[in-house]
Amino acid sequence: MGIEGNFKQIPAPLLEIAKQDLYVLNLYLHAKEALETGAVQHLSAYLKKLLKKKGINHNQDALIAEEQWRIGRLEIDSWHAIHYLLTEDISSWEECQIPFIVGRKKQNNRLLINAVMGRTSIEGTKGSFKDFGPVKYLVPSETQQISEALLQISEKEFTRRYEEACVLNPDVYRTLWDEEVDEYWYIFQCISEYYRIAAEETRGMLLYLGCFYGVDFMWEMPE
Repeated sequence: MGIEGNFKQIPAPLLEIAKQDLYVLNLYLHAKEALETGAVQHLSAYLKKLLKKKGINHNQDALIAEEQWRIGRLEIDSWHAIHYLLTEDISSWEECQIPFIVGRKKQNNRLLINAVMGRTSIEGTKGSFKDFGPVKYLVPSETQQISEALLQISEKEFTRRYEEACVLNPDVYRTLWDEEVDEYWYIFQCISEYYRIAAEETRGMLLYLGCFYGVDFMWEMPE
């Protein structure tokens, strides 16, 4: 198994804090562990000082409400392949600098969706913060935009992209294309549904790499 790609919905007020404070961000990425150890419950005093310092007007009790921290993350293995199928970009996670959230390819008007790697990195999350940085984020309006775009991709269109990728880019993804298109389509459906829920709840999104098994809650595709 390779490095996992993670999607984690986050309420907008909490995102505003987490993208400015790495301690809060780290707790949120380890939400299950943070709740079990009582770290979230003891966050109130820290947040009170932080909110005053940053000049942010949020209810600190609402920020540490347990339901906010129990939002499960979506974990996928073939994140780089899915990223290519949606954007035709072969950049690494750290090097990716796609300037758009949703765009169109000039040659054929193909919809390009930056749903996996995102556009904006959280300052300070490269290097020692995580083994595989940086952590990236989407604000609720971007999550909404991506969700609407993902819903436009049919199984037929997705299969066409997959078949073209197998022919046009065999060297870049030599091992990744060993999986059947049905497996990639299922992963895509999971991502699409996860974004749909995030948009419905007006949440932002955190995008990051690494294994968080046992320290965070998982989201599973409804049957």
